[in-house]
Amino acid sequence: MGSKPSEQQALLPSVSENNTYSTSRSSSYQSITTLNDDYDSDTLQDDKAKRDLFMARFLADFTLGFSDGLTVPFALTAGLSSLGTAQTVIYAGFAELCAGSISMGIGGYLSALDDVRANARCQNIENKRSLEGDKDDVEEARVLRYHAEDDATETGSNLSEDNTNRDASEDMVRHHLNPLNLPPHMVSEILSAIASRQKGLEITALALKPKEKVDRIQSAIWPIMSGISISLGYVIGGLIPLLPYFFTSTVGAGLCWSTGFCLVALFGFGFGKCWMLSEEKSYWRQSLWEGFRMLVLGSLAAVASVLCIKLLETSTGGVP
Repeated sequence: MGSKPSEQQALLPSVSENNTYSTSRSSSYQSITTLNDDYDSDTLQDDKAKRDLFMARFLADFTLGFSDGLTVPFALTAGLSSLGTAQTVIYAGFAELCAGSISMGIGGYLSALDDVRANARCQNIENKRSLEGDKDDVEEARVLRYHAEDDATETGSNLSEDNTNRDASEDMVRHHLNPLNLPPHMVSEILSAIASRQKGLEITALALKPKEKVDRIQSAIWPIMSGISISLGYVIGGLIPLLPYFFTSTVGAGLCWSTGFCLVALFGFGFGKCWMLSEEKSYWRQSLWEGFRMLVLGSLAAVASVLCIKLLETSTGGVP
């Protein structure tokens, strides 16, 4: 019975150790939860940014094909409307639409492929320059230390600048270690291990700087998507001036309806594209302006094609 107090005292450290273990386990769990939350939020932001970038690129290529699809088939139908029947206009329009969509799609694919290769080449050049810059920094540090005894004043200013760069590099490394919620002594050990190498903090900070990286998967897929989006825009845009000829009795009426359809399509597409890409949906004035601008630019091509046909008819006396 006399040994119970001593046994209870012996158990006290165990209870304290259990409390310490539970506390550290709880803090570790909280750290993991915080990291997961940060990772999920960053992932969502990255996914949203990728979707926005994909939509912007898709609409840019689609606009190129859509505008050409509206103007080129419309010019062809306007020219044939004074020379043949509605059936002739439809056949010629579909032939041009098929050839033009394939040609535009191939051109968009090759252009995007060259763009990806150029970006990858520029990225490789930047990486080589950054590595050469690291070597130059190390060599410069050696030269400064070698001439330290010859010019104390210059060395003092350079050391002051080095200390400033060192502090900035250390702050950047600490910033990247903060989400891990490591103990202070462990952070100090990591920084000491990095600083033990020559220009270790500076090189590590340079490696941690955000750099634009070429996504290999996106680089492989995007040229194909660019060609498809341009070709799709050309087909959709080219069908608009051809549709009225299926339902009108005369070629002249089909041309009038085709002109109206093209004008409405130009304004609607310009308005809708700006509305989709704008961050504030209430920004309707800018959308109206974009629709009006696309209407004016597209109308110039349509008016030019009609005037060209009228001038040819006048010069030839209406004889084909």
